[in-house]
Amino acid sequence: MWDHERGGNVNDIVVELKNVTKIIGGKTLIDNLSFSVRRGEVYGFLGPNGAGKTTTIRMMVGLMAMTSGEVIIEGHNVANERSKAMAHVGAIVENPELYKFMTGKKNLLHFARMSGKPISQERIDEIVKLVELDKALDKKVKNYSLGMRQRLGIAQALLHNPSILILDEPTNGLDPAGIRELRDYLRRLAKEENISILVSSHLLSEIELMCDRVLIIQNGKFVGERVLDPNAEGNATEARSIQLRVGDGEHAKTVLADTEWNITASAGSSLTLLLMNEDIPTVIEHLVRNGVKLYEVRAVTPTLEDTFLSMTKGGHIQ
Repeated sequence: MWDHERGGNVNDIVVELKNVTKIIGGKTLIDNLSFSVRRGEVYGFLGPNGAGKTTTIRMMVGLMAMTSGEVIIEGHNVANERSKAMAHVGAIVENPELYKFMTGKKNLLHFARMSGKPISQERIDEIVKLVELDKALDKKVKNYSLGMRQRLGIAQALLHNPSILILDEPTNGLDPAGIRELRDYLRRLAKEENISILVSSHLLSEIELMCDRVLIIQNGKFVGERVLDPNAEGNATEARSIQLRVGDGEHAKTVLADTEWNITASAGSSLTLLLMNEDIPTVIEHLVRNGVKLYEVRAVTPTLEDTFLSMTKGGHIQ
């Protein structure tokens, strides 16, 4: 599928970090870090305290120079083509900078005038509708909820039609309803507008619900990456732990004893097997045909918290 507005394949890489290193005062803050963000995906960025997430983001948006390595955004190197690279970036680091005593409309008009390229009224109207603030645009920002301010900040970051939106702790200060609202909005934005979104957050449960993939770093180093969508390309070809709740655990074990499906764990009426997706219906049919009553089938996957703690050896999120 081709993205006619931006040009390029919708599955291509928008941002790529290649062996990025940052050394200050002889201390290595970021150590040979490489990762990429694809078009139209929500990408989570996690790490314990002092892992280097904010330093990495500052280098990505050109606010801090790299000691070595490259950041490539839509084919442009941030180090020597900063203005061309930044033309494709919308970013909110911590809280969006808004003028609270101005209306939402005047804020957007102000930021549109400051943009490096002309922003039409049509584009402003389109963004306002996208972030669902059309009914609040004439209210002063001081009267906005935190969630509305975040959405106005995102609208400001989207005015120049970027390819990637970089958000550092976007849910800070939001109540549960505001967090859910922002999460649903970002998912829809990535899907409908085909924009890549990189999110740094300390809320693991939200990252798990929001993101397609997550990167975990520690001490400035890459420690792992995980695809969160079980149906994503690659995941469907891997064996998964499937837990079965049956009427008679011993009978079920006997029925499975002479098959190729090995039981990895059992406790009473609960059995866990490591199965490929295509084997699951076959196993169920085999059990039922041999008189095993089956009450529940579910995939057992480690939570993002389990993965994070395992990869960082119990490190704490910022």
